Amino acid sequence: MDNRIEILVMTNSIFPMKEEYKRMIENTTSMISLNVRKHDEVTMEMVQKAEIIFGWPSKEQLREAKNLKWLHLPSAGADRFVDKESYCNKEIVLTNSSGVFGLPIAEHVFAMILSYNRKLQEYAYQKAERKWQGVSGERDFYGSTIGIIGMGDIGTEVAKRAKVWGANVLGIKRTITETPEYVDRIYSTEEIDKVLAESDYIVLALPSTPKTQEIISEEKLKIMKSDAFIINVGRGSLINQEALIKALKEGWIGGAGIDVTTPEPLPEDNPLWELPNVIITPHSSGGSPSNDKRRMNIFLDNLNRYLKHQPLRNTVDFREGY
Repeated sequence: MDNRIEILVMTNSIFPMKEEYKRMIENTTSMISLNVRKHDEVTMEMVQKAEIIFGWPSKEQLREAKNLKWLHLPSAGADRFVDKESYCNKEIVLTNSSGVFGLPIAEHVFAMILSYNRKLQEYAYQKAERKWQGVSGERDFYGSTIGIIGMGDIGTEVAKRAKVWGANVLGIKRTITETPEYVDRIYSTEEIDKVLAESDYIVLALPSTPKTQEIISEEKLKIMKSDAFIINVGRGSLINQEALIKALKEGWIGGAGIDVTTPEPLPEDNPLWELPNVIITPHSSGGSPSNDKRRMNIFLDNLNRYLKHQPLRNTVDFREGY
């Protein structure tokens, strides 16, 4: 009788699987049987046999995954997978790839800030017209205050870079712990108004949960500085988008860098496209050629822990949603 652990890896264009990574999984132990398939090639029989799935299975597949004990997501976001009623096995362990995307997203945050501060978007428009003319209104990042809402992997990487560049760094965490050396002050979620009122830049780096839904409301936007720049690299649901459009049009705040929207893709007739004080990217902030390596390191570490019956890293709390 074959007692090997069945591992199903479901790949797609966002989550490919190099041959070297397949070999790394297979070389972990002889106790596993690895099946790597493109998402649209996966049969229900494969899903039903799997003890471990690495990928984004559908709800229909999860309901049929009778042998599934551990699901590992290639993404950090887990909001589509935190409903236990979706699983055949209600004792499922869910882990994510938090720790993969902090580095590239932090760079993306600063690309947006510096583009806004140094008027690079305006210069790009002028370049298309072959127009040589200075654009006034530059801003300094050095000496400014940045408020980071969500001090997980992404928020931490943003904070480290902001501190090195000479900013006053404020962080918001659900549970206050010791203040790290790269943060000047840590606040609780209940103290968000203080951070919004004091910050020149606000970075949203939270997951999508019922508690974070529209954490930036019309009321919160009115608390912010009139020249504040808000960057959202979390989820579109973190901001009341209609209120944001109003705030940007009426000058409640200075501008916005938006990588996530509601809905996605952002409809062509959405007013955000037309606003000159908005930088938009298509949920692309996490892109990096080194993501696959970091993602695989997390999975391999957890696979070794799983085989040794040890607690897994990056476990998702079904109640909290992340």
